[in-house]
Amino acid sequence: MRTFEIAFCSLATLLTWDIHHSAIANPISQPADSPQPKPENTIVVQVPVVPGDPNNPADFPANDSNQQTDPQDVKDELGEIEIITPRQQQPPPRRQPNVQLLLRSSAFTSSNITGFEAFQPSDTVFINSATLLATPKLGEDTRLVAAASGGLVRYADQGDFNYNYLNFNVGIQQRIATGMYGQLGWVQERLYRDGSGDRLLLDDSVRFTVGRQDQLDNRLRLDSFYELRASFATPSDQNRVANTLGARLRYDITPQLQGALDYRLSLRDFTQQERFDTQNQIGLEAIYSINPDFFISGSASYLFGSSSDATVDLDNFSVGVNIGFNVPLF
Repeated sequence: MRTFEIAFCSLATLLTWDIHHSAIANPISQPADSPQPKPENTIVVQVPVVPGDPNNPADFPANDSNQQTDPQDVKDELGEIEIITPRQQQPPPRRQPNVQLLLRSSAFTSSNITGFEAFQPSDTVFINSATLLATPKLGEDTRLVAAASGGLVRYADQGDFNYNYLNFNVGIQQRIATGMYGQLGWVQERLYRDGSGDRLLLDDSVRFTVGRQDQLDNRLRLDSFYELRASFATPSDQNRVANTLGARLRYDITPQLQGALDYRLSLRDFTQQERFDTQNQIGLEAIYSINPDFFISGSASYLFGSSSDATVDLDNFSVGVNIGFNVPLF
């Protein structure tokens, strides 16, 4: 007996918590007495945010500015006394590469991989991905942010749900003020059925984001953002407008170990069907950086909310681990 139609989510937010959408194509036959989920309602395992993800709105390139001591300030304080400045013992700040390869491997357990009221299997999901990320500066306060990603998504038990994906995005990021930026960009997402290679989804989105980073003290930082996203998809019942607010509180326990608390609120209005979703997500994450380009993290998240479609159940709890390796190219 062949099982349910393949379920899948939007991978533009792969390695982010917010699953922006899902869709189904090429239905698979199944017995009449088994529950029949509606394609547009499918939601799969939530994927926590990890460092270095170009699709995470709260994770934007750091500004290339280092505050230096003003010699005039020293002179004003000490008069004409010449101060012999000791040689710096610390290495200079690391330059952010313009192009790098991001490699990610993740495993997550999820209590509700489909998002259906009638069919809620739990499962473990394995994701392996590679992203080529370019963030060259176009001006003093302007960057180009471009990325191409590909990955494999595999389920431990629900093998018929397996899929592969390709993501492409490009945007212009403008620094508005110290620690604050705006970004306007385009994202294309493609999902393919594992095995046959049939395309399940083609989604083109226009995305506008405003983000901010506030250093509350030496160890505590708050990242916040707002995102407006309009998606035009094939199949067209996945067309939607989404508004997302997010905040991430990060604490540096040690120079190598960070803890983070996240919250996101997403409002999604599907324009080609009578459906409106309100989604909340809360999560905890611990990140251990073995070196600046290699990290391991563990996370737990809880998703809850409501939908105008009675067949949808958004409640989901997931626990996962991530391994990430960044390869600076130039």
